[in-house]
Parts: sequence; C-alpha cells; structure tokens
Amino acid sequence: MKRFEKYFRMAFAFLTLIVLLYGSYLLLRGADVTIPSLFRPPSGPRLIMSMEGFRFAESDKGRVSWRMRAGNADLYENKEAQLKGLDITFISPDNKEAVLSGDTGRMDTVTGNASIRRGTREVRVVTSDGYVLSTDSLFWRAGERLIRTADPFKLLGSEIYLEGKGFSANIDLRTLMVDGNVKAVLQE
Repeated sequence: MKRFEKYFRMAFAFLTLIVLLYGSYLLLRGADVTIPSLFRPPSGPRLIMSMEGFRFAESDKGRVSWRMRAGNADLYENKEAQLKGLDITFISPDNKEAVLSGDTGRMDTVTGNASIRRGTREVRVVTSDGYVLSTDSLFWRAGERLIRTADPFKLLGSEIYLEGKGFSANIDLRTLMVDGNVKAVLQE
C-alpha cells in the first residue's frame, strides 16, 4: 500500500507540473516578454578579443612607414580596436622618427586611422630632432599621413616655442598648419 501511495504522489506531482507548464504556455503565448537589461547583451559592436601587448604596422614597398604598440587592446567585430597605453612611431623616408604617445585611443584596423585622447597624461609627439608637441587629442589619418587636433597645443623645439588652437601636420613633409590663436617665441 505504501508503495502504491508513493507512485500515486509522484504521478500526481508530475501531472501537476504538466498542468502548470501548459497553463503558463496558454497565458504567455501571445504576451510580449522583455528580458531585463542585466541579462541582455550590450548594444553596439561585439567584442571579439582582448589582449595585452598589441602591435600593428604599415609598410610601403617593403619599408615600415609607421608602427603602433599598445599595452592593452580590445578588438571588435566592426574592425575597431580600443587601445590603452599606446605609442605610434612614424618613420619618414629619410629615417627620421616621431613618436606619438597617449593613454587611450581607437583605431580602424582596416584603414589604420586612429584617434588618441588624453587620460592622466597629455598626448605627446616627440621627434628625433628634439621637438615636443603636447595636446589633449590627436587624430591620425594613415592614408594621408596627417595628424590633426582642434584642441589647444604647445610645441617646443631648440629654436622655437609655439602654441595655438588646432593644427594639422604632414608627417612626411614635416609641415605644420595652425588654425588660430598663434603665439610664437623664436630662440637663438
């Protein structure tokens, strides 16, 4: 008798579970159920890979024209890399170098274009012939080999101190075009 009671209770519990599930289905089959934001995947491009020690280089006719190193990189499905602790070294055809450094940045891994922003330290460009440029952000257009900012900047060299607001510079031609508020001091 006890064995029969045990099977009866199990069958009753199983039947109750089926009725509850079917009743829930009937109640919710046309309802729009939203998932709480905690359980939804984040919107935007999907992260593919995170890494330490990211390196990227571009060469032209067998000669490296620029290379990038970053302490950390997050690579996304839209071919964008978010970078931390980065340096971009530009190498001119006459083998002069300029190193651009910044705390954070983004780079399009298809075009090589990048934006570098100030974090705890300013964005800097240091050239092999002694010039130091500092600002809050820089944008690198790899195809044209141009850097640009709309922010205030300072440039210090052995013969000149220059400051202003906004500039664009051609890395190969070593030219700088200032947008406005220019102040210059020439030194001997």
